[in-house]
Amino acid sequence: MRDNATGRSKENDLKILEQALALEIEATRRYQEQHDIVKDPEIHTLLEGLHRNEVDHEKIIRGHILRLIGSGSDRIEDK
Repeated sequence: MRDNATGRSKENDLKILEQALALEIEATRRYQEQHDIVKDPEIHTLLEGLHRNEVDHEKIIRGHILRLIGSGSDRIEDK
């Protein structure tokens, strides 16, 4: 019974991570898009930093997903 609960917990964790990854990918795309439009150098620099943070978050989340699913990582798609 405990293994089944652990499996459900893992599935829930993966769903949350997949949702978080989708949000980070969208944020990365949006910051890059805004970065390309903005002309103010201070805002430009701010957006560069925000973009780098989102890329780092993506890497961290992907690492946790891979840790939880092991070799079945081909299920996770870039959104």
